[in-house]
Amino acid sequence: MEISALNEDGQPVDWWFIYKVPQLNAGSGTDSATGYEYVYYDSTIDANPDTRQRNIAKSPFVLNGGKGALNHTLDSVFDNFKNPPPTTGWILYNDEMPASVERSDDGHKGHTKGVLAFDTVSKTGFWLLHSWPKFADPGAPTDPTPKYGQTYLCVSLDIETIRKIAAQMTTHQEPQIYFTNTADLPTTDDIYKLTQPLTAPPAAAADTIELTSKDGMPFKIIAKNKEWNGDFWNDLVGPELKDDMDDETWIRGPIPPIADRDGIHKTFDIKYVNLGPMGAHWAWPETHDHAKWGVTLHNRWVCVGDINRMISQRKRGGGTIAFQNNILWLALSKSGLLLAPPGHSRTEAHDLLQQTHHPHSEAPPKKPATDN
Repeated sequence: MEISALNEDGQPVDWWFIYKVPQLNAGSGTDSATGYEYVYYDSTIDANPDTRQRNIAKSPFVLNGGKGALNHTLDSVFDNFKNPPPTTGWILYNDEMPASVERSDDGHKGHTKGVLAFDTVSKTGFWLLHSWPKFADPGAPTDPTPKYGQTYLCVSLDIETIRKIAAQMTTHQEPQIYFTNTADLPTTDDIYKLTQPLTAPPAAAADTIELTSKDGMPFKIIAKNKEWNGDFWNDLVGPELKDDMDDETWIRGPIPPIADRDGIHKTFDIKYVNLGPMGAHWAWPETHDHAKWGVTLHNRWVCVGDINRMISQRKRGGGTIAFQNNILWLALSKSGLLLAPPGHSRTEAHDLLQQTHHPHSEAPPKKPATDN
């Protein structure tokens, strides 16, 4: 069985990206949204100069409508999840498990969300990295709450690449796994090992591995474990990509310092998302967004991950996929705003954020922050 990311029409693609909007009431500058609408982009759009769409754009589908790239991709594996082919397997993980799992979440596990799927005969598969709590739940009649904005990146891979991802994930992302099928894998396989408990805590570590998608797109997986105990975006991603960054993550509680660990680059928090540049009239503040993405300011890196820029998450494992794509980078760079006051430049907005997010300028929270 060939396994791959599938596009909006159910056809194989090398990768796709989705940004789901939150529930929104119509207001100044924004349309209403149920919270299942989304914008979409994939590798075939990027590769075809004659296509009518040369930008990330509003999808005609909704995530809870049974159509579109996310549903096609997951249905290709899970439509028959109770009686799958003997060579087809998967690993589902999420720091907030679906209610159907009927067990408590482990706050010591990684702040990670995703799906690995593979076939041992065709040696194909995909990795879906996303930010949606309690997702995915094969066979569930409904999707999780649509309240917040979420991101999804799905990459087609060969099984050897999936093994490398699994080996890193075991000791770095440390995912909370809740639904597995290891097919006919031997117990010595790195994919199988990912499903087994660690015999001892791993050494404190942060790691970057460089891989390629099935059709040859280079990407990096940047990850750290809880034992490393550093800020993921400030201390690892920014210095690794050697650039300043704008990040959109769940901001709750004290904000880490702006300066990156390398002492050269800086990481700034996006405070407002506006999909208007993509032709979709939706906009919302970061308080309505649960996505975990970032863009470098100069080198055109796009990061789609599953861990937030929060002090509390220094004690959680997690990671991001970083890749370079001009069109997606430009679209996201235009959509993430720093809320510059009227009459002020983006640079001045950066300076303002640095002042207002200094750790000594923020009053301590009155109650523990929600770690989503």
